Amino acid sequence: NLFIAKKIPRIVTFDIMRGFFLIAIVINHLALFPNFIDWWGMRGYLLVTTAEGFFLLSGIVLGVVRGAKLIDVPMKKVTKIVLERAWTLYLTHIIMVIAFTLIGWYIFAGNPNIKYGIMESHSWLQLIWNTVTLQYIYGWADYLRFYAIFIALSPIALWLLRRGKWYLVLLASFAVWLFSPLDINAEWRVVELMQPIPWQILFFSGLVIGFHWPDITEWCTARRKVLTQFVAWPVVILAVSLLAWNAFAVFAYEWVDNAWTREISYRAWELRMHEFAKEALPMARIALFFLWFWAAFLIIQRFEKTFVKYTGWLLIPFGTNSLYVYTLHAIIVYFAHIYFQPTGNKLLNLVVTVSVIALIYAAIRTKFLMKIIPR
Repeated sequence: NLFIAKKIPRIVTFDIMRGFFLIAIVINHLALFPNFIDWWGMRGYLLVTTAEGFFLLSGIVLGVVRGAKLIDVPMKKVTKIVLERAWTLYLTHIIMVIAFTLIGWYIFAGNPNIKYGIMESHSWLQLIWNTVTLQYIYGWADYLRFYAIFIALSPIALWLLRRGKWYLVLLASFAVWLFSPLDINAEWRVVELMQPIPWQILFFSGLVIGFHWPDITEWCTARRKVLTQFVAWPVVILAVSLLAWNAFAVFAYEWVDNAWTREISYRAWELRMHEFAKEALPMARIALFFLWFWAAFLIIQRFEKTFVKYTGWLLIPFGTNSLYVYTLHAIIVYFAHIYFQPTGNKLLNLVVTVSVIALIYAAIRTKFLMKIIPR
């Protein structure tokens, strides 16, 4: 049963980015605003959120770890490993949805602060069937079903990648995205259930990138000077400029409240809800995401040692235990919403938000339930 994996250095920059993304997700899901660290995830109000980065990175990591590293391992063995992972995430998703629903039904029944969307019918049979068949989702860990589906399908993509058919993987993923039946004007439950269809393009694009990461880095290294001057700098400048514009447009009315700032903030919100609708993931959102993502990668990679020195203690543990953090945060956030509501007191909001992050950090350090919660 032993197999030899190719040695590919761990990509620390990705660990830092994933850690940053996860903390942003925790802050945004708590939604105790304002709290002095709103800027971390911009409250999820920008045209692109950190969630997209979370999915692309997950695809890249799987492409590296189960693709490039195991290129010489029999496909049957790789498929077994990958499907076991998909099953674990699927089972975790089912347990959490059912548990959150039962808690909402019998412990916090009628509580106005429980998460919206709980099943109205108190039928155990319907609850189990709809959850198992992915017709019902509830709680703060709905992305687990995304991963379960995407990872379950990834052996097909890995098989094609091993045969040099990377373009078929991208074409198939693009076709699924292009012909996605998701309608953002449909009922929100339908929109959320259909969201994995367009979002798979992020994961499988990442899978292709990760599988070819050694070749990509070698090619870029050989052309470092040219790429830095004619690609990296323009990408970073454009990305930072658009990010600054988007942040200003969204939060302008909070800084200076007048008719003009309220209008520009409203327009930014309107743009995010339609042309950049999160669930549908239109091309404009994908393009802006890739611009911001790779700009962030270039900046962090350039100053990687500095980031590791000053933020590595926090971001790397979060980034290297991503699914554990994501699953644990869903449990904590569910109960936090019941007992803590946003107030006008920024300091109080900050204390609760930082306490949740600290609690997750402590759980990582003590390896709390790591044998049960998937990492």
